[in-house]
Amino acid sequence: MMTRICAFNLVVGFLAASSPSAVAQQPYPDLKGTWIGPGQSVTQGKMDHWPNTGETGPVFREGSWTIVIDRQEGNRFTGSHGLTEGTRRDPILGVIRADQRTIHMVDDDGTFLTILSGPDTMEMCRTEVTADSRLVSCRQLTRQR
Repeated sequence: MMTRICAFNLVVGFLAASSPSAVAQQPYPDLKGTWIGPGQSVTQGKMDHWPNTGETGPVFREGSWTIVIDRQEGNRFTGSHGLTEGTRRDPILGVIRADQRTIHMVDDDGTFLTILSGPDTMEMCRTEVTADSRLVSCRQLTRQR
């Protein structure tokens, strides 16, 4: 009888610990700070962050990007992004998924899918489609400490 009670308590404890509500109670990673790193893009059309090359077809580009996350509450955050050497900074809004590694962000003309690969590293990929432009890119960012 005692063995059954212990086994039952173990099963109940395991199920409670692995439930979605138990996972959601873990604190989300703190993303606040400045993240910088290289990015690779394929663009076509008028780009707000990149200089106009005059080319009409797709252009392969590389550059350093900076993201600043200045406010975070739980899994939600705000900040800005732009070329590291550029002057333009676009506001971003973001949310961390329950897995605490996957991040979705938006700015005024595109979306980002980001994966945290460590406490201070992330890969951020962007898709932009407007009437005047198309862009896909990925950036490997490291938080500056």
